[in-house]
Amino acid sequence: MTNDKYKLKDKSDTDLNEWLTEQKLGTDEYIAGEEETMRRVAVIEEQMEKAEEPSRKRELIAVSIAIVSLAITIIVIVLSY
Repeated sequence: MTNDKYKLKDKSDTDLNEWLTEQKLGTDEYIAGEEETMRRVAVIEEQMEKAEEPSRKRELIAVSIAIVSLAITIIVIVLSY
């Protein structure tokens, strides 16, 4: 992780993108800009994963109910013969 000597954390996404396009490939400045961009992407991905957790729980409950219902249906059909 960089020590943010270029003050990239204070820049907006647009400003960071503009700043990054002004840098030459492979320079320390360019690498620092890429690292800050990747850090921001990682933060967004973490937020998305946290937002998906409740829906995953609901999906698990729905699948569990479907499996139990199917098992009960099979047992009732077998016992009725």
